[in-house]
Amino acid sequence: MTAMIQGIFRAQAEDAHGPAKTMTRVNRVLARRAIASRYATGFYGVLAPDGRFVSSNAGHNPPIVVRRDGTVHRLEKGGTPLGLFPASAFEEEELTLAPGDTLLLFSDGLSEAENSVLQEFGEDRLVESMAGERHREPDILLDFLLATVREFAGSQPQSDDITALIVRRPAD
Repeated sequence: MTAMIQGIFRAQAEDAHGPAKTMTRVNRVLARRAIASRYATGFYGVLAPDGRFVSSNAGHNPPIVVRRDGTVHRLEKGGTPLGLFPASAFEEEELTLAPGDTLLLFSDGLSEAENSVLQEFGEDRLVESMAGERHREPDILLDFLLATVREFAGSQPQSDDITALIVRRPAD
């Protein structure tokens, strides 16, 4: 299914004129294929050199923007998971990443990692960890977040994939 979605996305993204229209078109194609009980969450964003970031979220964990001053914004605008409803429409969200702002995209395996008493790491801990260490270089920050989640989980086996990407607009 992942390969199919990548192919559909690649075919639709060039002509769709923005993340929301791309998500709408990908959704329509997936819904027409009607694979029983199959759907996907996704997030699509376009970052311009001037920091303008336009995105659409299809039921995925909301990416987190931590501003240079520590304020936090979640990218939630979009729509339903892809492939569920053929007529779903998607919204776009636009913001400007200022120099020093950091964007975290992640899978639910990161926020839903559990410890030995089956308590989830959670998005609040994720935001707190990221905001508190936002001064670190992106690769170091990513290693820190992954280590923090591993430490929290302890000996509890990982139950889902953990995927994360950090993007920072360079400070002037």
